[in-house]
Amino acid sequence: MRWRLAFLGALLLPDLPLDPFRGGLAASLRHPLGTDDLGRDALLRLLLASARSLGFASACALLGLALGFLLAWRGNRLRGAWSALRSLPPLLFLIPLAANLGGLSSLPLGLLLGGLLAPHLEPALRVRLDPLRHSPAWSGERLLGAPWPSTLRRWAPWGWQQAAALLPSAWLGALWGEATLSALGLGPGPGHDSLGRLLAEELPRLGSDPSLLGWGAMAAVLLLAWVSVESRRA
Repeated sequence: MRWRLAFLGALLLPDLPLDPFRGGLAASLRHPLGTDDLGRDALLRLLLASARSLGFASACALLGLALGFLLAWRGNRLRGAWSALRSLPPLLFLIPLAANLGGLSSLPLGLLLGGLLAPHLEPALRVRLDPLRHSPAWSGERLLGAPWPSTLRRWAPWGWQQAAALLPSAWLGALWGEATLSALGLGPGPGHDSLGRLLAEELPRLGSDPSLLGWGAMAAVLLLAWVSVESRRA
């Protein structure tokens, strides 16, 4: 879990400079994977985009868990609404949203992904929280009138432990969600790179004009999928 949170620092990395006059260079010692159409070193772009997407997925997963925690704790009256929302295919409103808005910056995209993840995390969090909600320990807290800061301080580590168990699933959903939204046109613009944007650009070219950057992006995706599966088994 810690290695996922460590990538939050990648969100602060600067973007690579654009140099269209050096775009499309072949692989060389200076540029092992060549350069892309905007003149960025393809290897550096692949590493930066992967690290930034990993950090973005961690941030979205934390947001989704926080929202899901609130829904599970306070959303009993609207439980039917959340269930209906989970049954709707996200593409029903994502495609019209992409057609009307175009690309989104990182903050709106993160809020959108966190909001999409929260209803799906809510049932698992509710199952973990209900035993506490109906336990004598929690009833005793309320009967004794304990102030909420002390209650939060006492139970926050337990709540984090319950939410942290779902972080790998939420992180994986956010990672592939960012790639899907980028493919739909809801990803960041060319100046703010990400693995999803790189995949949206390079994968259609693999069948006709394959590049080392495209194959590198595909290898990065397969590696991330394998690491995610292995970490969930552990």
